[in-house]
Amino acid sequence: MMITKRGFGITELLVVLALAGLGLAVVLPAAATMRAEGRCAAGARHMVGTFRKLRSQSVALRRYRGLYFHKESERWMFSTVEDGNGNGLRTAEVRDGTDPVLEGPFRLEDMIGSVRPGFPFDAVRELPPGSGWLGNLQDPVKFGRSNIVSFSPLGRSSSGTLYLTDGVDRLYAVVLYGPSTRIRVWRYRRADQRWVMR
Repeated sequence: MMITKRGFGITELLVVLALAGLGLAVVLPAAATMRAEGRCAAGARHMVGTFRKLRSQSVALRRYRGLYFHKESERWMFSTVEDGNGNGLRTAEVRDGTDPVLEGPFRLEDMIGSVRPGFPFDAVRELPPGSGWLGNLQDPVKFGRSNIVSFSPLGRSSSGTLYLTDGVDRLYAVVLYGPSTRIRVWRYRRADQRWVMR
């Protein structure tokens, strides 16, 4: 057995290096998973904060404000918009400039890593109390027929859901309950195909 100058044998050093390598092999994937989970949760929190800010502005300014979602080059963008003629927010009026864009367009993944509107899976269960499967997984912005999340001067809002993903295996839903403007965040657990409130 060879002994180093400090008294450790090569065998002991190899055992220590092997244990350190094994520890890293266990810790690094777990750290990457936690980081990805943290990014998706941060994306959901960012959208919750944006919704709350727009609701407050709508009440304070006594004007409809909201977010207009649209696709550019296969990526979802959103802009802050305001009612320009007193009849609420309308997609056609946002497009023709009657309801002006105040900020944006923004891409969520530019703000929060790889998080964006979308679905990472081919099949996803409905949010509770639903028990079926979601239809049209090409549209992660589900606020009625339009892609506008609208907040009224009276503090009410559109009802709907924004689905966020990291594009790999994380899925979050930011749910806005219209008249009450209550906001809930749900996380999808693929292993047992169910939603868990965060």
